[in-house]
Amino acid sequence: MLNKSHVLILGITFIFCAFCSPFKAQNKPTTERESVERKKKETDSIIRAYANVNKFNGTALIHYHNTTLFEKSYGWQDAENKIPSRNESIYQIASLTKSFTALVIVKLSEEGKLSVKDPVSKFIADYPRGNEITIENLLTHTSGIYEPLRNKEYFRLLHTKESITESRELSFFKDEPLDFEPSTQFSYTNSGYILLGIIIEKVTGLSYEDAVRKIILDPLKMSHTGFDYLALKSPYKTVPYSYLSKTKHEKTEIWNPELTGPAGQIYTTAEDLYKYYQGLKNYKIVSKESFRKMTTPFLSGYGYGWFIDDLYGKKVINHGGNIEGATSYLAMLPEDDICIILLNNITSKKLEKAGNTILAALLDQPFDLPKPKKEVTLDASLLKRYAGDYALPENKIIHILYENGQLFIQNNNDPKVRMLAEKEDVFFVADDDAEITFTLKKGEKNIVTIKKGLSSQTAEKL
Repeated sequence: MLNKSHVLILGITFIFCAFCSPFKAQNKPTTERESVERKKKETDSIIRAYANVNKFNGTALIHYHNTTLFEKSYGWQDAENKIPSRNESIYQIASLTKSFTALVIVKLSEEGKLSVKDPVSKFIADYPRGNEITIENLLTHTSGIYEPLRNKEYFRLLHTKESITESRELSFFKDEPLDFEPSTQFSYTNSGYILLGIIIEKVTGLSYEDAVRKIILDPLKMSHTGFDYLALKSPYKTVPYSYLSKTKHEKTEIWNPELTGPAGQIYTTAEDLYKYYQGLKNYKIVSKESFRKMTTPFLSGYGYGWFIDDLYGKKVINHGGNIEGATSYLAMLPEDDICIILLNNITSKKLEKAGNTILAALLDQPFDLPKPKKEVTLDASLLKRYAGDYALPENKIIHILYENGQLFIQNNNDPKVRMLAEKEDVFFVADDDAEITFTLKKGEKNIVTIKKGLSSQTAEKL
């Protein structure tokens, strides 16, 4: 549901660290036309570089100075059936949904139907400590409320089509103790936005979906945007992949929209998100003052449904999303009339980095291009120290095997796979996004951490 890659969308650690080499923008051309053409070529080269390391598969739309500078799709909408990605392709946007939820709340505040200073208890009477937690706390991830993705049953249900009642969804976090006192810290959590969705329904008398449609989608004519990706029937619907390369594709399941809800259930197209940007920039939904309030950081650079960063001396308003099989990123600089929209149907933590690299090119700043990982050679004595059996929960074992100067990893009785050293303590697997990290501390048990997609497992050496 995600979220932005530097704070875990979903409270889960993402993986993959690409080697980069510097790529400097050319000297500024003498004409505006030459400048625009160079920016187009650089944008294409940046996206192709990320696609070459299997970290971009989807659609990019770049708006720059009152024109659509760039709109292009890469890779596969459906790899198995050889259907290429198209500009009309439809993608899940995961935690970018949160900006829609926040916008509805701000609109209701403008209309006097609620205040961001209202306590949660005003709308959900029996919510624990609801008189201390405000709507603003929910908007800014400063409530301290427990993240439901920590709950194994919640995570299991995400991979089902089960119908989930409101009370059951609340049960995954409602009665857990707060992580901290409200307003004292920032901690990205989906729970707060689930509660905001409930508040929207109580205030408007509409379902969350109908409220978003009435307040945002219909006025902005976002006709290709919706909520139940499982039920979507469209020739432009993208297939979600946990990993996709030229020689390998791993499909993944669509998460249950009844659980992701106001925190991450929306699907859309690049062109619909462009309409969204225009609606925000031109204050078609909320006023200039309300938009300013939304995009003013509260704690840790987060406003109301948006991260606010300072890049190259510019205020960058942005949000991303990452669930299994879908990644999104939208960055906007309304004062400079720049908008970067990136949509993928793969799990990739590099989409924000790609977006920031494109921004560097647009602003005539130096930038780096990613390169494939390269294997380094390690001493056999170190490799032998890593070898052994490592215990996971539920009586599962990871075998790290040393054979003829090489390390292999084997999960239980699965086939063994060779590990390639990226650094002294970090390994990778060819044509895969797994990252294996060893931690050796004197007087303590050796630990191996395996990150793949949205999962992270840590095991102790037996």
